[in-house]
Amino acid sequence: MLKVLVVEDEAIIRKGLIYTFDWMSSGCTVIGEAEDGHTGLKMIEELLPDIVIADIRMPGIDGLEMIESASKTHSFCSILL
Repeated sequence: MLKVLVVEDEAIIRKGLIYTFDWMSSGCTVIGEAEDGHTGLKMIEELLPDIVIADIRMPGIDGLEMIESASKTHSFCSILL
């Protein structure tokens, strides 16, 4: 199973990404969710996901900065919204 982390500041979009897609049939499991880039960066370092789905514009650290920073220490695929 591929581990997926969803990082999105808008709750309705974050929950929609998590609950409207059949992750299990795609060989994935959502291991966590974060509402901002700081929390997302911390969760990437702790949970070591295989895929990170992130919003580009978020308060604090934006999605691009978060992905760039995290990719220095951990290898993963990213999907930017």
